[in-house]
Amino acid sequence: MAGSLKLEGHIAEIAKKMLKDVTIILEESKIDYVLEAGTLLGIVRENRLLPWDNDLDVTITRKFEKKLLKIRWKIWLAGYRTRIRKYKRDVGPFKKGTVRIIKVQIRKFLFFKRYSLLDIFVKENIAGEYNWTVSEKKPVLKSVPLKFYDEITKFKFDNKEYLVPKDYKGYLEYCYGDWKTPVKKWNFRTGDNCVKEIL
Repeated sequence: MAGSLKLEGHIAEIAKKMLKDVTIILEESKIDYVLEAGTLLGIVRENRLLPWDNDLDVTITRKFEKKLLKIRWKIWLAGYRTRIRKYKRDVGPFKKGTVRIIKVQIRKFLFFKRYSLLDIFVKENIAGEYNWTVSEKKPVLKSVPLKFYDEITKFKFDNKEYLVPKDYKGYLEYCYGDWKTPVKKWNFRTGDNCVKEIL
């Protein structure tokens, strides 16, 4: 996602702790997730968070949405704020009021946002593909085959095993083509092969 913060130095350490804390909560709550997009790419290709990236990307599927919303208090107790982003209007196949993303943020003075570092996308099975959108003002509809979120495995990073697509190399190739070659300037809206429609 767009933003000025970069995952390097002190911010990268904060982000790694957040990723670990939040995914442990998801696992203990029996919520399947996958690391994806730039987060998965950095971990698989370079065993690190990409320092030119600015947030962490995690996906859950729609069937886990209600369970996640019910356990937001656990994320609060772990020291983070969550903010639900819903569609403000009908967008492609998604109706106004549908949950689009849950942002996880570092808290400042208990209630205020300090850093917004983790996005939990809620993706929906529509016609045999998982669909979602990025960007609110100029939305782009994206999709991937079901297998990338339904068939999962574990991948070790920073002394923890995280859930990732079972065919994580196939996922990265599907999304990025030549994923082994670093690209530092990236358009998160339209730069990958998941783009289905510019809405």
